[in-house]
Amino acid sequence: MTQFTSVEEWLNSIKMARYLENFERAGIISMDGVVRVTVKELTALGITLVGHQKKIMNSVQAMRAQINANLSEGFLV
Repeated sequence: MTQFTSVEEWLNSIKMARYLENFERAGIISMDGVVRVTVKELTALGITLVGHQKKIMNSVQAMRAQINANLSEGFLV
């Protein structure tokens, strides 16, 4: 799905590992969950620093774009 195999790996890569516990507490424990995260949810998770929210959402949006690009390629039969 994405180049990351875990939420922890992803957060480490964007230097936001301090929020791993926040994600786990909210039940966001897979990359499937991560790509569905909204800014509103980040606030509910206790991630209130706007710069951190932007960094996380930029990464999430990049993953969404990657997924959409992969889906639009279609399937060869």
